[in-house]
Formats: sequence, structure tokens, C-alpha cells
Amino acid sequence: MSKKAPTPAPVPTRGALALLVLGILTSALAVYQWVELLTLRAGGSTSCGISEHVNCETVWNSDFASAVHDTLGVPIAGLGLVWGLTAVGLAALYLAWAKAGRTVRPAANGLRLLALAGVGSVAVFAIVSARLGVVCPTCMGTYALVLAFAGVAWRGLPGALLPQAGEWGDTLKWTVGLAIVAFVAMQMPGRATPHAPKAGAFLPPVASTPATSPGTSSPDVPSAPPPPATLEAFLASLPPDQLQFISDVLAMYRAATPKLAAYSPRTLFGPADAPVKVLEWTDSKCPHCKALVEELALIKKHAPAGMLSVEARQFPLDGQCNPAIPNRGPDALSVRCAAARATVCLEGAKDFWTLREKLFAAQAFLDTDKVMEIASSGSVARPQLEACMSAPETIGKLRQDVEYALKYNIQGTPLVLVNGREVPPSAAFIYAMVLAAGNTNAPAFATLPPPRARGAGNGHEGHAHP
Repeated sequence: MSKKAPTPAPVPTRGALALLVLGILTSALAVYQWVELLTLRAGGSTSCGISEHVNCETVWNSDFASAVHDTLGVPIAGLGLVWGLTAVGLAALYLAWAKAGRTVRPAANGLRLLALAGVGSVAVFAIVSARLGVVCPTCMGTYALVLAFAGVAWRGLPGALLPQAGEWGDTLKWTVGLAIVAFVAMQMPGRATPHAPKAGAFLPPVASTPATSPGTSSPDVPSAPPPPATLEAFLASLPPDQLQFISDVLAMYRAATPKLAAYSPRTLFGPADAPVKVLEWTDSKCPHCKALVEELALIKKHAPAGMLSVEARQFPLDGQCNPAIPNRGPDALSVRCAAARATVCLEGAKDFWTLREKLFAAQAFLDTDKVMEIASSGSVARPQLEACMSAPETIGKLRQDVEYALKYNIQGTPLVLVNGREVPPSAAFIYAMVLAAGNTNAPAFATLPPPRARGAGNGHEGHAHP
């Protein structure tokens, strides 16, 4: 009499169920991040743009995130969704094969390899965020889910940790196959997602021959200006959404009443009688201010001679040196206040604009030591700079900048005025006004679409004080 073969032990499924749930949660969080990214690209504010140090927007607008989107066709949130959907697919296969009595090794191996890839990605993204000097709350949620997934995959699934001989083929077939399907599915929404704006993307290349900037009271030595562009050609080069935005801002500008300057400029790029006069207030650690400074640096190189002047003033978002903000900081000089005082002390220096741009370029790594290193790297020696930064005259100038900004009911930085009228910090609008020589009735503006009603997406929300 033949004996019955022993019934095989049931395959444990608790770990796979946990991985299925974690994959669904990661996918849902990736979708939320993608929706927030679309909100940001449309000019809105996100729920995780909490402060300068706790801010997803800085990470999403970083050069690294832009390079990923440009190269792969999907934003980093899309890659998170690809990872989450692949995890869901492999966990579902595991459960289906376990129920059917089939071997679950290809799915288990795939889940572990996917976990390994996730941990590696988390390490890379965390390093990028750390180098930017910000915390991304939604990213931290993704990191936690991926690390939990890795722990369950390595400890909660049966069998050897790595694929054995003869198992690699099926493992890669299912894992890579599911990942490719998810990646291809993300291409259409990924390519429809607007990319992060690049500084000067709307401008032609700049010649590199040195030349003296005409009419500057604090001259640097910028590149030679390229052949002058025309307003008609510039507007024709812009996409429809940029044209609509310029039309909206132009309508705001026309409707506004210009205010007379409350104080004379302390330092100025360009001639005082330029037809387009830009006055801006910035904070050294404000990412939007960094973008504005970079854009204005490019516009200054392209602006036809005599058409543009730029005046820079300070509005540090720190109550230690700004009475408009509650002081919650330590007694030691903060980086924001140090940068503001150092910038005031550089006014009148021949390399003022160059050093100011270097301070903003180093924003992600800026601390008080870096401020002093950059600010004293030019024509102003460090002992002279240190003495100036503690001088009552410097503190008085900084107070004047704050009082001046408060006259415009400043809600955040950057604050930008063009010919005494507050406008959004739009480089495209400023450059269009420069090409129009400040004439809002230039014939080329007639080609713009009709402006939208106020409140239809064309208003400028100030970036709030922390």
C-alpha cells in the first residue's frame, strides 16, 4: 500500500500582505507629491512649503530634480510611483502564486531586489536634500515607507535572501518587466508635467568678451552685450503660458499707480534715468530670491545699453535684525543678518554685484563663515568688512531698507518694483519691459492674449516670512 506524499507547508503570506499595503501607501504618497508639484508649477503654493528650511519646493526645483525629469521624462515623484506600482505588482503576484500552490521565489526575490533599489535611492535623495540645506516633509514620509518595506522584505519573506542559481531569469523577468510597464505608463503624464524653470531659459546665449557695463555707479566687468533683441522676436519665442502671464502682469502694471521713491539709491546698476527701473528686496536664504538674482544677472547682460537700472535692498527674514519679524533666534549673529549687513557694507565696491551673486549662488551651504569668506574675497578686505558690519551706520541702512519695504506692505520676499509699481518677480516681464524701453503701449504688446481677470492665477502671492 503506497503512502500519500506529505502535504507541503503553506507559504507564509503575512509579509507579502504587509508589502502590498506599503506599496499602496508609497504609490498614494507619490501621487500626492506629483499633484503638489503640478500646483507649484502652476504658480500656487504647496502644503509642504512651510519655511526656508522645511520646504519640498526647494528640492523639487533643485538642479538634481530637474536633471532627473529632463533625462527620464518623469519627475522624481513619478519615479516614486513607478517603484510603488512595481512593489504592488510583485506583492500581488506573490499572494496569487501562494494561493495557487506555485513557487513564490521569483516574486520574493523581486521584492527584495526592489527594496535594495529603494534604499539606494533613498540614500541618494537624502544626500541631495541635505546638501540643499532643507527638509522635505513628504520626502521623509517616502523614506520611512521605503525603509519599512526593506525591513519586511528582508525579514518577513521565506527562503534565501538572494536569488539562487537558476532563479535569476524569472526574478528579473517579472521585476524588470513590471517596472518597465509602470515606467512607460508614467511617460505621458511625466512629459505633460512642466519642468522647473531654468535661469535665463528664455534668453539667447551671451557673448563672453569682457566689457565695461555703461552707466553703472558700482561697475562690475560683465560679458559684452549680445546683438540687441527686439520685443517682437522675444515675444514670438515664448510659449503660450508665458505670453498669458506677461499679459496678466502688464494689465496689473498699467492699472497700478506708481509711487515716488522714498529714498535715493545707495548703489545702482545702470543709469539713474533708465526707462526701466527695478527695485528689489531679498533675503539671502530665500530660494525665490536666489532665482530672481540669477535671472536679473542674465537680463543685465542682455539689456540694451541705458535701458535698465537695478537697485538692491535687504529684507532679512530674521527678527534679530528685522524689527518687522519676531525675534526668536539666538544672540549670535545669524546667517541672514550677517549676509544682509555684509551686502550693505559692499555697496559702492566695484565688485558689489559679482559678490552679491556669489552669496546667492552659495545659498544652499551659506552660514556666517561662508558669508564672511565670500564677502571678503573681492575688493573689500575682511578687517574692513568686519568693522563695517558692526557699525551703527550699517545697522541704520538696514533699518531703512526694512522701513522702505513696509511702505509697500511687504508680505514676503522677494518684493519687486518696476518703475514704482509692485509686480511679480517675473524675469520674462522685466525683460519684455526693457526691450519695450518701458513703453507699455509698444505695438508688439498688442499681440499678447487678453489679460485674465484678477484672481484667475495672475496675482502674486508673497513668500511668507518664517
